[in-house]
Amino acid sequence: NNFSILEKRILKSEFEDFSIRFSNYLLSNLNLNEVLDSINIKTYLKNKRIPLDVKGLHGNYPKIKIIKTLESNGYKNIDCLLNGKGIHTLKHDLCQQIDSCVLNNDKIFCTERYIENIIKPRDNKPKKFDLVIFSNHKPKYLFEINFYSTSGTKIGINQNEYVDLNEYIKKNFSNFKFYWITDGNYWLTTDGKARFLNLLNHFDKIFNINIFKEQVNYF
Repeated sequence: NNFSILEKRILKSEFEDFSIRFSNYLLSNLNLNEVLDSINIKTYLKNKRIPLDVKGLHGNYPKIKIIKTLESNGYKNIDCLLNGKGIHTLKHDLCQQIDSCVLNNDKIFCTERYIENIIKPRDNKPKKFDLVIFSNHKPKYLFEINFYSTSGTKIGINQNEYVDLNEYIKKNFSNFKFYWITDGNYWLTTDGKARFLNLLNHFDKIFNINIFKEQVNYF
């Protein structure tokens, strides 16, 4: 069709000025400026489709999968309960903050919470965990969750933070266990495999989405 012809001409090096000439043609012969001026901006914005935040969805993908795994195995998400009571930092016994009768389930978890007295060793700021699973109404298993498609500085920063955090928790809090859930194609690369083997020197176990699903009853 005509569009494929235009595409071929644009791609050919001998027609390197074609895109400029074509733009001039649109402006001069098809009165493109008049067409643009005729657009009702208010109506356009009202009906304009909002782009899908695929980056946000991509980043949240493992967290969404982990939450679904927990819920399908009988765990209850108490985020709404905590948010309703304005609880963003968990004490070491949830019964100090919420009546155990209200919980109505021994298998509970929450997301995006601080734990009282647990800080990031490098800057001494409170640490917010992506996921917290409780045992006997006490926060027990603390998780960070992320997904890497490619290598980059972010993974190195996270690795250093999590290694330090794991050592800090093991040294200072016998009632907590820290785990890293990570997934993505990066870990299948040569660099990713080497990094993973090195991380096993610092962590008893590292989960991906499938391994977590297989071992969810451990918690």
